[in-house]
Amino acid sequence: MTEPILSDYPALVSAITAIGDKLDARNVPQTWMNKEQARKYLNLGKEAFQKLVDDGTIPIHDLSKHGIARIERYNRIELDEAMKSL
Repeated sequence: MTEPILSDYPALVSAITAIGDKLDARNVPQTWMNKEQARKYLNLGKEAFQKLVDDGTIPIHDLSKHGIARIERYNRIELDEAMKSL
């Protein structure tokens, strides 16, 4: 009888699963985005995005109050929640 080609099947399955997990992690959008990234993530035009920011629907995390130059960041989870609330 011939020896099976896959002599260590569990190790192969483990390796394929690990590769899949790493690929999935790379496809997850980043948690914090700048304004342009957030706008594109939501697939909104500049004016529509700014209107939602101005009326408080989309929260801004502004670092200027910490003495850092005006840097605005948007949280992906908050963006998702804002869109769900519309």
